Amino acid sequence: MDLPAGVLSRRALSFVRAHGQRMPSGRARRSAEQWIKQGLDRALVQRAIDYERRWGDLYLPPSVLYNGGPKYLGPDLLVGHWSDGGYIEAGPARFSVFYDFLLGPDGVFGVGDVEFVPLYGSVEGWIESLALENEIRSMANEIRRFKGSEVSSLDLSAMVPFPGISGISDSWLMNDGQIVFVSRGISLISGHLDDVVAIVYSGIPDREASLGLWPS
Repeated sequence: MDLPAGVLSRRALSFVRAHGQRMPSGRARRSAEQWIKQGLDRALVQRAIDYERRWGDLYLPPSVLYNGGPKYLGPDLLVGHWSDGGYIEAGPARFSVFYDFLLGPDGVFGVGDVEFVPLYGSVEGWIESLALENEIRSMANEIRRFKGSEVSSLDLSAMVPFPGISGISDSWLMNDGQIVFVSRGISLISGHLDDVVAIVYSGIPDREASLGLWPS
């Protein structure tokens, strides 16, 4: 599979190669002139083409949240409210949701309804999160899910960010005994505290070796 070099961790690269499938379509390249005729900025169209060249038509397993996430990575439609703000589509949703998956002008990966909510510093951050989620769910002996006000009961003050994942509204945290995924993205769009989710993974055998968490 043709993938960008040097931008993914070993874990994410193995995940993509083992579970991903890339079926290049050239949609953005073929649609470029039509988009420009419709009034889209040439620089925005070129960003879409560059994104398609880098990650386009990459199908990955679903996430446990966001109704699985994008069906595949790559720009499909640019025309509309988001393109006026310099955003491109990160990939179409798998199922009907009230938000779009977007890449901001600075390359940040996020979701948008009326406002844009950044989830990760880049689309690579989304891929890294998927890879860790896939690996850790098969290893953890205990998985607990908290929602809304229940998340406030968790003491996350002593936890540190999991290395290599550029989380913003969504984040992976860790301490000596647990790894916690906290997702605030949908809550920030909907305005409802009940949409905050935390998933706590514990009981991971030989965690340092299995997840590559060697001390520096």
